[in-house]
Amino acid sequence: MSNGRVTLVLGRMPHKADPAVFRAAGPWCFAEQEEFFPDWDKKFTFAPEPLVEIPLQERACQEVKALCADMLPHVAERICPHARNLPPAYWETLLTPWAMNVSKQVVERWWRVKAMVQAWGQEPLHVPLLPRDCSFSFATGPDFVMHGALGHTYNHWLFSRLLEEVFPAAWSMEYLPAVQKKYGEQEKLSGKEQVREVLRKLMLRLPCPRLKGMSIAQTLRFSLALLHRSHGPDRSRPQAEYSSAATGIAVDLPENFASTLVTLFMASLPQLLASHKHPARLAPDPLGPRLRVASVLAYEDADYRQSLAIWRGRGNRLMYVQHGSDYGQVRCVSDVEMVEYSQHAFGTWGWKQHQGSAGNFIPLPYPQLDGLEGRWQGQKGENLLYVGTEMPAFPYRLDAHPSPLQIVEYRKDKSRFFEALGRDVQACSLYRPYFPVPGSLRDADWVLERFPAVRMATGMLSNHLYACRLLVLDHNGTTLLESLVANMPMVLFWRREAWALTSDATALLDMLAEAGIWHETPQKAAAKAAEVWSDPLAWWMSDKVQQARKAYCAQQALTVPGGPNPYWLKMLKSL
Repeated sequence: MSNGRVTLVLGRMPHKADPAVFRAAGPWCFAEQEEFFPDWDKKFTFAPEPLVEIPLQERACQEVKALCADMLPHVAERICPHARNLPPAYWETLLTPWAMNVSKQVVERWWRVKAMVQAWGQEPLHVPLLPRDCSFSFATGPDFVMHGALGHTYNHWLFSRLLEEVFPAAWSMEYLPAVQKKYGEQEKLSGKEQVREVLRKLMLRLPCPRLKGMSIAQTLRFSLALLHRSHGPDRSRPQAEYSSAATGIAVDLPENFASTLVTLFMASLPQLLASHKHPARLAPDPLGPRLRVASVLAYEDADYRQSLAIWRGRGNRLMYVQHGSDYGQVRCVSDVEMVEYSQHAFGTWGWKQHQGSAGNFIPLPYPQLDGLEGRWQGQKGENLLYVGTEMPAFPYRLDAHPSPLQIVEYRKDKSRFFEALGRDVQACSLYRPYFPVPGSLRDADWVLERFPAVRMATGMLSNHLYACRLLVLDHNGTTLLESLVANMPMVLFWRREAWALTSDATALLDMLAEAGIWHETPQKAAAKAAEVWSDPLAWWMSDKVQQARKAYCAQQALTVPGGPNPYWLKMLKSL
């Protein structure tokens, strides 16, 4: 019972909660129930955002990497009695993608707990907590992301464990009933789905699996180019180099929190990862060392990841390849550096360094981008296409993406853009939302109910993208890179402070701004869209715009005459 105190809500906001007597730890308190709280973002008081300043974000990312490296041996010993008989590379490859996800949630939530205590620690608040004996069963790594990192109950439980360590004397607590949650029941696959799964697993066994944009012929040619012994010294970076002992950076958790940390990690362990049987020992590969290209599916598929772990444990090497945006651009990185950059080689879409991150970076023209130039056929198109991105209410990424309260403003910027655009162009506009993600703010329905003239772009994005008259993007993402290569007219806008970039990437963004492509506010972007709407192509093909586009693509979306095959074959044979 609150005994007349103001209640601080860590999980879901209770229905009919009075803003005068309830405070919200964050926007996630209203996610998936916004319809019950009109104007919640204006009426309720929110805890302060602790990681808005970029140096603090960078510090938090360093703490995540240190925590992950520190926890890996402890988790390995808990899931395997002979863990020490296996090489560290085995456990690093197998556990890091999941352990980084858990580390991000622990570190980010700890910063929030400290900020709440500092801001409100002297006030007589009442805080409902979840007890320690709650249980969570995540079937896979993606289940942990969707229902743990983005889940109300798991986050409430995690906040409770962290807050217990620094609970202010002025506050009162109440323990709610324990909950047991099971996520990710495996659905039976149809016959066609089973065949696809078999083919997918066979493809992942190739030295170079089929990556996004690659043809089967390219996959086979690239795999044949990797049958030799790998040349030169191993450039893989052991995870121990990121540990608190090696870097001097550690999360400032209480000294007696070590056992609770292990409990947090084990409670977050997916069943598929927990059920793996591990080899007794791993002998060096008699044909090695050899190189293998890893698919990004390693983040999601623990069985595939174990095959890579065995490969690395036998003394072989891995190469990852960029598969989208943010690489080489964002100011703060965490799991990308630990999982991908730390391997023997990393293929980029043109850039040679990612400021603040170590790695063996190799610029390559990527098959996904090859052939996009000339694909845009919207010269006589009738629609403005506005493409948005995800709006998670939970801060689950911790890599220079908008914070939860910045996400609220990001959504409002959509409204500001369409308001400034004017009714005539609104009537020609399509809005493309992000795919549904748990714990997110309302998206398409929120936009369309405010602007009835705007229509929703359904079906395949590419069908709308390459036929639109003018593209509008409100975020820095893969669609931007692909669309620049396709050479379609576009207008961009987002808040720099919410999408922090490296100095190199900032210089490229400045170049787009000077050409009138990128704008600092939604109103200015709308004004530009309205200005060029009668003939977007005439503006887009001007010398200044094309020079900026080509310079950006040269560093972030590289393509070459004749296609990427010769470059890939030469590179793979040299590694």
